[in-house]
Order: sequence, then structure tokens, then C-alpha cells
Amino acid sequence: MLISAVAAVLSACPVVSAAPSSAGAAEQSAVNGGDAMYTVSPGPGREPYYCSAGFAILVKGVRYILTAGHCTEHGLDWQGVGPNVDTHFPVTDYGRVRDLSGSGHSRVNLYDGGTQRILRAGTPQVGQPVCKSGMTTKKTCGKVLGLNQTVNFGKGKQVVGTIATDIPIGSGDSGGPLFYAGVGYGVLSGGNSQVSFFQPLRSVLNAYGATLA
Repeated sequence: MLISAVAAVLSACPVVSAAPSSAGAAEQSAVNGGDAMYTVSPGPGREPYYCSAGFAILVKGVRYILTAGHCTEHGLDWQGVGPNVDTHFPVTDYGRVRDLSGSGHSRVNLYDGGTQRILRAGTPQVGQPVCKSGMTTKKTCGKVLGLNQTVNFGKGKQVVGTIATDIPIGSGDSGGPLFYAGVGYGVLSGGNSQVSFFQPLRSVLNAYGATLA
């Protein structure tokens, strides 16, 4: 089944807002999945961008934050986190940010004062419950609609092999984690108020030779 998201929201769209203070960033603890990340485009407009952190991962002992590739297309440094390392978009949608914010296990912000440790990566089943965390719509839950979905974002850009859910998302949620209990499933690529699409976590970990922190 092909689910086409022609009107999908790419959540790395410009956000007109004052930058967080540098003092606040300096005091920031380790970044959790679903936390806000802020950067500024290196282009002529120097536009500010917000996205959400996905999962903390380790590649050869070095710590990174996994997020959406259409997020790491923008900017050079994420305030309070670290510099962009790479980006993969379109076709796939993931990228790494060097995580200088702290240490510890990969956790997701539940936006109720608590966090959920992510113990392993998995592949969900159609119909199973899942949750996502993001800076705009916080923690919300729903169910898996389909696997191996192709998403059309317009201008010839597609992302293939995604996990489709019925969880609504908002601008700025991109890159946030899809999870349930202690299992991580993906990072948010895009969607709208009715459907959302996630880059599978397992395939990204395999591509990087990475493990969860």
C-alpha cells in the first residue's frame, strides 16, 4: 500500500522566533529525544530553524544525536548540542549532530517531568500502539498504519521505506523519536494533522554501524 503525503509538513520550516539565550544553552543537561534543537541557516537570510532531537547514538565510542536529514541540511551548529556531521535527504531522511551536551543512556522526553530510556531498536507491527515525542506537540500516541511507505514531499523529493502512523505532528517535531516503552522505532520525517512518517531506526543504526547510547 502506498500512502502519499503530498501535503506533508516538513517540520524544519523556518521559525520566526528569538534565539534561546546562550546562558541557558550552557546550563543545558544531556539532550533527550523530543527536545527542541535550534540552529541558524548559513544561507544569505540566516534563517532560524527548530527541529526535535531523536535518539542518542554511539559510533566508535563517539556520541551523536540522530535527527531528520532535512533538519541537518540547515545550519552548522545546533545551540547547546553540537555541530552537524552529515545529512541524508531525500530518499532517506536522517542525519547526525555531534552531541556535546552531556552523557548517559538514550532517553525520550515524555513531557510529564519524566523520561523513557530506550533499550533497543525494533520494527513495529501494523496496528500496534506507538508514541512520538517532539518539541511542538510533545508526547502523543497512536498506532502504526503501514510499513515500507513512500512519502512524496513535492519538488521531486521522496522518502522511501518509512513507517506510517496516525499520530498528528506539527512544525518543529521533525527528527523526534517514534517509540513504545523501551523500544525505539524511527525518527520523524514528516506528515500532517492526520498521518506521520518515520525513518526506521534499525536501518539508520545499520548504516552508521551505530548502537544506542
